[in-house]
Parts: sequence; C-alpha cells; structure tokens
Amino acid sequence: MAEAEIRTRASDPPHLEVLYELGAAEHALRAAVEARLPAPMSFSHFEVLRDFLRFGDGAAPAEIATRLRMTRGAVTHLLQRMEALGWIRLAGDDRDGRRKQVFLTPEGAGMARAAAAALRPGTDRLKTDLNDNYLREGLAFLRDLRRSLASLSAAGGPGGSPPGSR
Repeated sequence: MAEAEIRTRASDPPHLEVLYELGAAEHALRAAVEARLPAPMSFSHFEVLRDFLRFGDGAAPAEIATRLRMTRGAVTHLLQRMEALGWIRLAGDDRDGRRKQVFLTPEGAGMARAAAAALRPGTDRLKTDLNDNYLREGLAFLRDLRRSLASLSAAGGPGGSPPGSR
C-alpha cells in the first residue's frame, strides 16, 4: 500500500501540521507493527510484552497501566486475555497481599522474542533511514511536545480547567 500523503493547507500553522504528522506517524507505526506480529498477538499484547522486556516482570497491573498510559480497567482486561493465552501469570504480592504482580511465563517470553525478531528488520531499516544523530535531535522536540500535551491533559485541555470543574 502506498504511503498516504498528509494533506495540509498553506495556511495551516506549524503546530497543526506537527499534530497531523504525529497522528499519521502513530497510525503508521501501529499498522507496521500489527502486520508483523505473530498470531494471535495484538498490538496491545505487544506493548505489555515490550514493557516486560524493558523493565522486567513482577510489576503490579497499576504500574503497567501507568507506564503504558492505559486505564487500569483496560490493563486488567488485557492481562486476563494474556493469562488465558498462557503468556503471563498473575500472583499475589508477598509483601502486600492486596496487590497482584504480573510475571512472564516461558511461553510469553518466547512470544516476546518472536515479536522482537519479526520487528527487527523494520527497526534496522529505521536506523538506516534515519541515523542516530538525526533521531536524537528529534527526541528533544518530541519529549517537549509530550510534556506540553500532558500538561494540557492534566489541566483539562486548552481552557486550562480540570475536567468537571466548569
């Protein structure tokens, strides 16, 4: 499928063009990843497995939700599905019996490795197409943009009022 060009108008301000491009980049990333994942893995499964590969297992579902910027309910549902697939196991926290901890099973670790292997050609191409220095230069902008957008969300949007305060 050919890349769809983002249509903008000459009068579009740069901040809107950036937001359009970010949306298109997020869509392209999700589509590229989903097309290469081993069945029956979804993009959401991949995000959880990638989190385990980066930070290790043993985290509480709430920690995973925070890191993945997902609701606790969505993570709970996702973890239930992954447990049914045999990729993770949920266990009580020995230090705090009210909490759960999430552990990767050998089958889940295998799925994580299979996903990483399936995605490696694409990530290698990304490193070739966009060299490390170019990517590092863009990181500062992306981090600042993320912080700015997060502060808008925390403040309740462009008006600055927290949700429900109007």
